[in-house]
Amino acid sequence: MQVDIEMVESNYYEKEMAFNGKLQATANANALKQKISINKKEGQVFLTIDSTLTTAITNAEIHFYNPASEKSDKKWPLAASGNGVYIFPVSSFNKGKYIAKISFTSAGINYYAEEVIFIP
Repeated sequence: MQVDIEMVESNYYEKEMAFNGKLQATANANALKQKISINKKEGQVFLTIDSTLTTAITNAEIHFYNPASEKSDKKWPLAASGNGVYIFPVSSFNKGKYIAKISFTSAGINYYAEEVIFIP
């Protein structure tokens, strides 16, 4: 008797490697003394990353993911910064819940963090 077992996904190995990389990047972000943070005040959304990391930041992006509507998603690249503060105007968002997905590399180490933010 012979049974063929098909993989659910043809590129499972690549997806597993990407998932493991994301887990390590998340662990790297969680190990930071100064945590990555998202705050909203005075009509702006502030992303704060430790400035010792942002001076050498590469491959950096913030993705504001809106679970209710893909059309409301926003993505911005993040450039090197001396102070580690990035500002986004609230007026560019639709109302609702967003999950800010922050990913970047600094000094050869990958970082990934997620923060929930509500736009009234």
